[in-house]
Amino acid sequence: MVRTKNRYIVVQIRPATAMKALHMKDHVITKCVLHNVKKYYGDYGLGIIEKGFRIKYCNDSTKIAIIRCAHRSHKYVQSTLPFITMIGDVRAKFCTIYTGATIMQCNKFIIKHQQQVLDRMVGNIASAKERNDFIKRVMEFEIE
Repeated sequence: MVRTKNRYIVVQIRPATAMKALHMKDHVITKCVLHNVKKYYGDYGLGIIEKGFRIKYCNDSTKIAIIRCAHRSHKYVQSTLPFITMIGDVRAKFCTIYTGATIMQCNKFIIKHQQQVLDRMVGNIASAKERNDFIKRVMEFEIE
């Protein structure tokens, strides 16, 4: 049996207006990406990416998603993502931040990326008391 190779694309969804949490479901993002691939590459492009395409992870609070697609079709998906301006009924865009061969490498990248974002946010806080309060709030954050 032949192993199918996949590529995992880590994207950050950036809404046009500032939102605390982006309430997106997997099927909304899937429908949006498939529609745009069909728009730019036609039935041929849609047929190529449909086999291995799936949204593996979507986090509303960090606005990060992982898209899985077949190895031979990931370039169709990656080249279409910058042209997407509407996701469902929200005006937003995709920013590709990493492409990996395994989902474990993508998870490692996301952890490192979020740590850098947190370090930047903590660095912008002037007083030590506010910085400690911010770190305490982040550590007590519970994912629902």
